[in-house]
Amino acid sequence: MSVPMAQTLLQRSDQLLEAAQKTHRGVFLTGPNRIELLQDDLPDSSVGGRDFLLASLGNCRCASDAKAIRQFDAHARVPSGADRIALGHETLQIVLQAPEGSKVKVGDLVVITPGHASEPIDPLQFEPVSDGVLAALGYSYRYLGGLRQFNRIPAGAPEFVCSQGFGSLFNRVSPHENISLISLAHAEPFACNFGTNKHIFTIDQHGEFAYGVPPRAIVTYLSGTARMAMINLTIVASVADDELPKVVYVTGSKSKLDEMEKYALIRDLRKRGTRVVLVDRKDPVIIEKLTEYGKSDVVWTNYASQETYEQAVSILADGGNLNSYAGAVDPDLLIEMPLETAPIYESIEEEVSQNFLAMHHNVAPNDPARYRGIAREPKVGFLGFEDAEERLLAYLQKLPNGAHVYTEDEQALPAGLVKAEENTLLTDVFIAGTGKQAEDRYVAIEFRLARSAAVNFIDGNLTAPIRSRQAHYVSRHQICGKNVPWHMTNTSEPHSDDMIEQADNPVSFDWMVKGVCGLSSVPQMMEKVEAEQPFGSFYSFTELEDLPYVEISSDAFCEASEGKPEHVSRALTEAAKELDSNGQCWSRKVEEALYQGYGLPHPLNLI
Repeated sequence: MSVPMAQTLLQRSDQLLEAAQKTHRGVFLTGPNRIELLQDDLPDSSVGGRDFLLASLGNCRCASDAKAIRQFDAHARVPSGADRIALGHETLQIVLQAPEGSKVKVGDLVVITPGHASEPIDPLQFEPVSDGVLAALGYSYRYLGGLRQFNRIPAGAPEFVCSQGFGSLFNRVSPHENISLISLAHAEPFACNFGTNKHIFTIDQHGEFAYGVPPRAIVTYLSGTARMAMINLTIVASVADDELPKVVYVTGSKSKLDEMEKYALIRDLRKRGTRVVLVDRKDPVIIEKLTEYGKSDVVWTNYASQETYEQAVSILADGGNLNSYAGAVDPDLLIEMPLETAPIYESIEEEVSQNFLAMHHNVAPNDPARYRGIAREPKVGFLGFEDAEERLLAYLQKLPNGAHVYTEDEQALPAGLVKAEENTLLTDVFIAGTGKQAEDRYVAIEFRLARSAAVNFIDGNLTAPIRSRQAHYVSRHQICGKNVPWHMTNTSEPHSDDMIEQADNPVSFDWMVKGVCGLSSVPQMMEKVEAEQPFGSFYSFTELEDLPYVEISSDAFCEASEGKPEHVSRALTEAAKELDSNGQCWSRKVEEALYQGYGLPHPLNLI
């Protein structure tokens, strides 16, 4: 007997809950470069207990998946010795079961905050353990991933994730007319970029922090032809015409730039008055072309390489922002910041006061808001003061009682200060001296910097060799002072506040969709996309399990429909008609046609 078509999300969740109690399928990582479609069951205690149960509606492929696929349990977020890990972190899901008192209820459509732990945890229990893993959705779990049909999450997980600084674990979405499932599943990459852009800052004419991409700015995306850069540019472009960037520079391969000329986003920006300049990354006069219309207020490095960092430093405007967007695997890659000689002050007291004021920190790890001065619980390092006892004393006397202090010698500390232990992570570092000596001291201390630390070269006249990997992944520190030429930020760790922005006021990413498939074809899709590295978004429909991998064109859909089971052929044929009527662009109507062909309700049409 066929199951009647659900009319409400509650009815659909009830149907899916029944299916969750049977053997079902998921796409798992089972070893380096090994992706498998496997049968699985949820633990017996999952249904009717205190756990959350969810069904995946689909998942977008992320380029960062490839790193986990290559590394498997060598990856920082994959548990050592794991036999299978559920893939997928750009996912949209429906709640099938929720503990009493939960902020979400049965039938809710949710996007899941992917970052879960800032300390090692047991990924099955969401509890801290010394030999655990920095757990995250799509990297760490057996029973939770965007490419599982059904997912289990312990009841205490939302509270734990919140305590770790990531906000709400579940973020409800509301159906919007014409918005697609795929655009909603972009909540995670949207949050990475929206959060990143919130963290970007410059210093305005009043000496205050000015957050975000400035209106009418000149901006550059180095190696910016891939999906994440274009998601970022889509967000940057979602402002009024009079606030759009004056100039957008993008570098990449000639073939990718030629393709970019056709993007709807690029055509629209030019129509609205933005000068979009596409520059071949192999152009021998690339720096001249990237500064033809002025230096950049904001530069994103979308690929971690020494060449990219050197280009970024060369084209940044004074007081601009370098966003180290892509994390460097190579620990030797350096962002080299040229620091001028520090200003001369009328007194040592003025010097100390101004250098303390120049320090700044994030209010919280995922909060863009900054405050001036040393950290609120300061652990301060002083280097290069060995022949300047009076100068060092002036700095020490400015510190609050209880501050922990590291110095290079056995310097006696004023009353009220505490000698820092050898392994203490430092929140604020002041480095005296210039040139090679100051550089060497920085290199030696960089691995002892705390999260969101501030470093001030109080004499300047050097080039600071900032380890990209350290600054991006670990310390996320900032170089501060009057002699700093530009500021540095990083990729944002997706916070629920930023995911909610896309859930509540979604930006359409339909123009980026280049391929879709059902769950069964995910290994094929992953392999093909990794081999060819095309631009765009690639989405798998969990409910449309046997949908073949197909690129987005009516011709490709019609060709793929041949020889397929009746429901698959019908779905592809009807979807092809919608692609024809929409200029070969993805849309909510294309999704609805696919679902109708399968005899299933489109989730966003359910009451």
